[in-house]
Amino acid sequence: MKKFLFSIAALAALVSCQSLIEEWQPVNPRPYQEGKPFTPVNMDSEVNATIAQIKALYTNHGTPVEIIDNLIIKGEITTSDEDGNVYREIYIQDATGAICLKLGRSSSYDDYKVGQILYVKCRGLVVGEYGYKSGNYGGAGLLQLGLLGDGWQDYLDGITDTEPEYETSYIDLAPIINEHIFRGAILPQEQRVKPSYFTGAELTAMKDATQSPIVSMYTRLDGLTYGNSDNGKEIFCLFYPDPNLNHTKYESWNRVFLSSPNNRAKGADYTFGITTWSLTKNRFLTLAQSGVWDDVEIGDGSGVIGQAYTSFDNFGYEELYKDVIISHPNAQSVSHYFMYDGVEVQVRTSGYARFADVAIPEDVRNGSKKVDIVGILSRYQGSAQFTLLDVFYSGTTNSLIK
Repeated sequence: MKKFLFSIAALAALVSCQSLIEEWQPVNPRPYQEGKPFTPVNMDSEVNATIAQIKALYTNHGTPVEIIDNLIIKGEITTSDEDGNVYREIYIQDATGAICLKLGRSSSYDDYKVGQILYVKCRGLVVGEYGYKSGNYGGAGLLQLGLLGDGWQDYLDGITDTEPEYETSYIDLAPIINEHIFRGAILPQEQRVKPSYFTGAELTAMKDATQSPIVSMYTRLDGLTYGNSDNGKEIFCLFYPDPNLNHTKYESWNRVFLSSPNNRAKGADYTFGITTWSLTKNRFLTLAQSGVWDDVEIGDGSGVIGQAYTSFDNFGYEELYKDVIISHPNAQSVSHYFMYDGVEVQVRTSGYARFADVAIPEDVRNGSKKVDIVGILSRYQGSAQFTLLDVFYSGTTNSLIK
């Protein structure tokens, strides 16, 4: 892990040359309550870095960076976990870009409001990447600001030779939160950040631009058509037959990918019966029982759900995979593929979102109507991904999910 001592002079130089989000968990939304009374702080005089400069510290994939200088950033909160599609994370944005802050609190919307200023003392925090993949079908991931991921110190110290899956972990203990994160004033509506608009070319340029300023920004994309670039329909969903057992990338026997093959067919339907924005626990169970997934392969290629049996060596029991899945239903995140300005965009929704069970209108799914979407522009393995906050028929203002 790199440790960065960052001088104020270097910060100034960076300013001159830079003018300028696999697993989601339950949010457990509760009725709105006012957060505990607090006095907003104003730390403007202490701010000595920008979000772009913090992202610029991360230069090598697979090498999380600990910040050891007294860097303080200021950003406006652009997300809330109230609707359930953002969990234990907050996105903050300034004039230079945006970043995912891994604030490990659920139901945080009582205390952390959209439009509120947040100050972050970055010393001791880590910049890491989620979702990087090398090769032709890969690319850069999402930069996050949090604590060092579990197991990384042992890996970096040579105690273990297995690279951990996540470079950052959550800032979830109150004393650590209080040491690093400070709540400022809530901006009036007219002063809050407005969604940015980007072209398909700009989304394509994100692929390998690790420090891209537009990744994590509050964004609006207009005129999206349902489907992929091969004129087919496609979703992506990763789930674990027995979520009580290990299910990292090293345990592919406990993973199932609902997705297209690399050599997907033109005009094919790879939606696996999923017509809602994502899967609640009940809808997941219904589809698993229906048999629509029976021919889907297990992650290790050992067989298909409807025929293969679990290995005793891996699971501790032998049982038909389908029965295991039915016995362990869980809400699941789903990404639906849309086309925007010639580029595929994966629109991702958590199974715990309030609108998880809302059906995507048939006139959208069959391509006869387009949609406009608002949310957070993200990136996974070089591809444009989008955390959905709202969606409309193109040119209208009535939400399709609220």
